[in-house]
Amino acid sequence: MSMKWKKIILVGLMTVGTLGMPACSRADSDYRPTSGGNFGLGVEVGNPGTWGISGKLWADSVNAFQPAVKFDTDGTVILQLDYLWHNFDIIRLSEGGMPFYIGLGGNLVLLSTVQIAGRLPIGVSYIFDKKNFPVDLYFQVVPTLWFNTGGTTTFDFYPEAGAHIYL
Repeated sequence: MSMKWKKIILVGLMTVGTLGMPACSRADSDYRPTSGGNFGLGVEVGNPGTWGISGKLWADSVNAFQPAVKFDTDGTVILQLDYLWHNFDIIRLSEGGMPFYIGLGGNLVLLSTVQIAGRLPIGVSYIFDKKNFPVDLYFQVVPTLWFNTGGTTTFDFYPEAGAHIYL
């Protein structure tokens, strides 16, 4: 791996750590979006990749981390990590919750070449009634800026949808 890519990865990790510090300092271990707990595990479809396994870990009632491991038909594995801020006040429901959210994140693809990307997920989620059904459904659009080896960059716009069951 070239020194340029090592610097880019180091800066990316430092940025994620710096942005994650406010969530860790405000973490409310008692917050549970459903009766199942504050950690959800599920499936995501959409690009990049074709499908994947997604998680969601709520740090408090507004902030959450959403990692994913996505797979493509050619065997490519894409690692994703997003930090999300939720707003429950735009749509108020009598049962369940429907927050809009925005976040910052990244993609990492390790093949013969390394590809990293910055992501800006923007979406809406429906969290079912806390007492009866510990599931959320979500849809997001994700503007993504890819940094490829060789110094090239590309911009993509991906739709993604998924669901989590809270454990």
